Amino acid sequence: MPLPGSAARVPSIRPPPDTLCLDYANTLAWRGSTAPVEALGALPDLLTWLAKAGHVALPASDAAAGWPQRHPKRAARLFAEAIALRETICRCCYALASGNAIAATDFAALNAALAAAPPRHCLVRDGDGFAWAADPMPPAAPVLLAPVLWSAADLLACSGRIRVRRCANAQCLWLFIDRSKTGNRRWCDMAACGNRAKAQRHYRRTRAAC
Repeated sequence: MPLPGSAARVPSIRPPPDTLCLDYANTLAWRGSTAPVEALGALPDLLTWLAKAGHVALPASDAAAGWPQRHPKRAARLFAEAIALRETICRCCYALASGNAIAATDFAALNAALAAAPPRHCLVRDGDGFAWAADPMPPAAPVLLAPVLWSAADLLACSGRIRVRRCANAQCLWLFIDRSKTGNRRWCDMAACGNRAKAQRHYRRTRAAC
C-alpha cells in the first residue's frame, strides 16, 4: 500500500467546509411552507449534488452510479437512508440553532452513521494540498455522505464557537452559520427573506394606518 504523501494515487476525500452539512440539510427548501421544495428525488440527484459540492467518496460513488439501472431496489434503499440521515442532521442543527439539547435518538443515529463512514486516519497529498485517505468501502449511505457526516460532527464539536442559526422566515427555515460581528443575524439571505419580511412589516403598518 502506498505511503501517505507518496506519488501513487490514493482515493481521498477533501476536508469538508463547516457549512456542508447545513447545505445538505437545505436541499429540502421552504420546510415551513405547505409545499417544501425537494432538490433530491433519487440516488442520481444525490450523487450529482455531492459531485457539484466537490465531495465524492471514491470508489463507492462510481459503484453506486450504476445501481439505479442494475439494482433499483438497493439504490432506492440507499437513497432512503441518505434522506433519513439528512433529516437527522437537520434536527441536530435545529437543536443547536435553538439552544436545545439534541434528541438522544438523533445523536445515536449520527454517531452510528459516523462509525460506518470511512475513518479519518491519515492524510494524502491532493494537488497542492492534502486530503483524507479514503478506505475502499462498498456503497452505503454513510460512505457516500462521509464528508457531510464529518462536517456535522465537526460542527457539533465546535458548537461553542460556531453560531448555527435557522432563518427567521417561518416558511423558509434554512440553516446557516452566523458569522456577523454582532451575532444577531436572522435571515438566510437579507436580499430574499430579509427584504420579504421588511416588505410584510411595511404592508402591515400601512394597512394599520388606513
